[in-house]
Amino acid sequence: MINRDELYSNLNNGLLRERSRILKSNLEKNLPLIKKNGGLQKIVKDLDGKEVFVIGAGPSLDKELPILKKYSERLNVVYIATDMALRPLYEYGITPHYVITCETTASDFFSSMDTSRSHLLAFSCCSHSNLRKWNGKISFYNWMIENDFYSLLWDEAGRDLGFVATGSIVTTQAISIVLGCGISSLVIVANDMAFYDRFYAENTLRGIKRTLNITRLNPVSNFDFKISRNARFYDIFRNGKKYYTNDQFLAAKYWLEELFGSRPFPVVDCSEPGCSEKYVTKMTLKNYFEKKNKRGKRP
Repeated sequence: MINRDELYSNLNNGLLRERSRILKSNLEKNLPLIKKNGGLQKIVKDLDGKEVFVIGAGPSLDKELPILKKYSERLNVVYIATDMALRPLYEYGITPHYVITCETTASDFFSSMDTSRSHLLAFSCCSHSNLRKWNGKISFYNWMIENDFYSLLWDEAGRDLGFVATGSIVTTQAISIVLGCGISSLVIVANDMAFYDRFYAENTLRGIKRTLNITRLNPVSNFDFKISRNARFYDIFRNGKKYYTNDQFLAAKYWLEELFGSRPFPVVDCSEPGCSEKYVTKMTLKNYFEKKNKRGKRP
């Protein structure tokens, strides 16, 4: 049996050990942008009463792109995409209203893309190199973690930015933000938190050329995935299909399910496998929109 508290503690402590210097250095470089752009207060009113779609970069995103494109211009619908999901969305002609990033190391999430029509939600200690590639609006936030080290960071960044529960992955941080914004409903897309033959959707940085040859003779434990701070992997089964997950994804799943147990509004999870149906309404994105149209509510 996996101890949830131990799982959360190991991940948070592992991050602090690995990234303390990077976090401090990033914040020092980001301070001028933080002072110029401010925190999350400006988006609370924008999301109030809206139907929000939080879009991750899991493998199930590939089949949902046509549907997301079809409904992307509907009124009262807001798309919030993770940094890694931005490229496949962009290449399919979808411009999310918001993009969220907490990546602390340099990446090509925003390279060669026009990001001027999206609003970035950025962790105060995220990679400064990544921020320099962004050419749209930015709002910053701190993590809801308190100890001697982090408290000094938040004092320097400014506690008025707003605090966001981490939940161990960037998608959970997006969900943590929208929960405090008076939204009417939440739809989660491609927050799979598990994988079969690859971690991410095609055309993401980590999804490209990452199809895995997992067989009985070449098990998942043989692969150096380098996406988890702990090399433990687990088998899970959903609807008769076997998936793999790891500490980081499992912590996110537990965190979300505990959170949704007391949700004040409907939560629909279109991810595969995503959260358990005990805590959310499970259906495909196609079925979700079909049901809305049948009820006479155009999304």
